Amino acid sequence: MSGGRRERGGAIAALVSAVARRSIAALGALSLVLIVLTKADLKFLDYLSERAADAVAWIAALPAAPLALVRRTSEAVGSLLALEEENARLREENRRLVHWQNEAIRLAVQNAALREALAMPAVSGARRRTTVRIVADPGGPFVQTRLIDAGRDRGLEKGMAVVDAYGMVGRIVEVGERSARVLLITDFNSRIPVLVERSRDQAILEGRNGPLAELRFLPMSPSFAVGDRVLTSGRGGLLPPGLPVGEIAHVDERRVLVRPLVDWDRLDYVAVLESDPVPAPDGSLPSSEAIPEPIRAAERLGR
Repeated sequence: MSGGRRERGGAIAALVSAVARRSIAALGALSLVLIVLTKADLKFLDYLSERAADAVAWIAALPAAPLALVRRTSEAVGSLLALEEENARLREENRRLVHWQNEAIRLAVQNAALREALAMPAVSGARRRTTVRIVADPGGPFVQTRLIDAGRDRGLEKGMAVVDAYGMVGRIVEVGERSARVLLITDFNSRIPVLVERSRDQAILEGRNGPLAELRFLPMSPSFAVGDRVLTSGRGGLLPPGLPVGEIAHVDERRVLVRPLVDWDRLDYVAVLESDPVPAPDGSLPSSEAIPEPIRAAERLGR
């Protein structure tokens, strides 16, 4: 019996030893598996963490692009508005500069015209000289007149002579309260008693509605020539004597033409002369019988 007990004890010890060895082997394998799984889990978690970070960054970047586009658009619109405002300011400044430039040109022209007016020579027999400005040219091909900016308010009357720095311009034929109409010496209705300065030949200067005027009612044997100056004679008391009128430009058997001294294209400021009537030898004013018929005709046309 004691031998049987020893055999059973040995068998149990061998079984326990085998089970222990297997358990130790299983535990070792399980430990190895746990170690591998632990490291794999850490890499997987890192992978998931990286992917999650990428996703969060992408989602966070989604509204940034539209916001940047809006910001760039607002900056572009702001720049355009600023440019438009700058352009408006520059246009207004340019308009003001153009206005002042035109004003400067106008004042320069006016200054030059006034300087010419101040340079007009004194006229004997004229009591008063009124400087006026030509404001309109209402004439046509058959009516050559000018409108001036003075009338009865400045003592102007019909028949007064109008001159500039170069010579005779015409006579006043209509007078209003603040304006008057001047008939130019080149108008067809203009008749002025004149004389040739060198030869002293007297005549009537008639307008032709053109650049030249014509001498009429000449003496039988005139002795003038091309280039001689023509002056007002003062006959009939209509105009002061000695006003320069023009120069003889053409002479033939049919007509004698005179070129006025006035530059019609630059006519701006003129002077109106008030002259004293020429007294007769007995001290009285000249009667109509003492005035030749051509002069009386010229006086009627001027009234």
